[in-house]
Amino acid sequence: MAKENKKFNYGLYAVSVFIVVAAVLVLITSLTFKSKYVAFDKEKVAVNFVDTVAQKGDGYNAYKFTLAAKSEKYGDFVRQQFMYPIIYPGYEAGMDKDAFKELKKTGLDTDEHKSDATKNDDGSLAGEVARRMLSYYEELMQNGGWDDYSKVYTSYFNKLVEVRKEVFGDDYMSDEVMFTALEANVASYGNSLTGTEKTLAADGKTVIQEESTGAYQTAFGKDYKFTVKVTNSEDVTDLNAYKAALSKDVLDTYGVSADDITAASKVIVAVALDDGTEVAHCEVSEVKIGSKWYVDNTSTDTDALYSIGMNSEFVDITK
Repeated sequence: MAKENKKFNYGLYAVSVFIVVAAVLVLITSLTFKSKYVAFDKEKVAVNFVDTVAQKGDGYNAYKFTLAAKSEKYGDFVRQQFMYPIIYPGYEAGMDKDAFKELKKTGLDTDEHKSDATKNDDGSLAGEVARRMLSYYEELMQNGGWDDYSKVYTSYFNKLVEVRKEVFGDDYMSDEVMFTALEANVASYGNSLTGTEKTLAADGKTVIQEESTGAYQTAFGKDYKFTVKVTNSEDVTDLNAYKAALSKDVLDTYGVSADDITAASKVIVAVALDDGTEVAHCEVSEVKIGSKWYVDNTSTDTDALYSIGMNSEFVDITK
């Protein structure tokens, strides 16, 4: 019997990264689809939002249920607000289309910025970039999660520019490079919470992914399971005061006006184990625009959801 090859293969790692990203993109598509149909029920919106964060620490995809994704595809929002200013120096969200067209001619995503390493990469170097970025992404999650998404995107992408230049030796950058690294890290971070099963490459020998025990398994046992449900829901009585407290500048980036909001609500959502032990709860602020509800990400605090498994009060290691 052939001896199992445990040597880390960056090429295969890169392939696995892209497979993971493809899976994440499928998840994004399904969440975008789901968000459109759960939006008519404020309690379903709150449960789906909290569930997405709680199950795998995935605040990134949870934004599909928020005001940030109200007026356009969330991916386009991320491009315009955080990617394009890096890829096209001088870019500003909402700038004249003709001026933007001129910037794109010399953008960092053009061939003139590609080194031989970029042109000839078989995925190994891209995989190395994602591997190096993972610890930085984990650090961001451990220091506030996704509530301050502007800080996460800005910090992460600035660091990505540095790391990619170190690995590839050029300043090439594109939205594909950015999404690929970020979404691979989002998936890997989730795996660090839930644990992973051993995965081999097609040759049946090379280990792409080792079996691992996640933080949730350590805290709650290998067969833990989270249930997420609403425990209380109350409408905001002073709607005018609620809307007055919202930032016009932030709403403008979403293509939303406070005048569009016709109702607001506070929904308490609890995350519990099968035996009913609560491990976290979150007060989700929501607003209604038209016939749909959206999580008001500007005033919803998800810190407790990122602390699941880290609070000794809830630790219950299975014997």
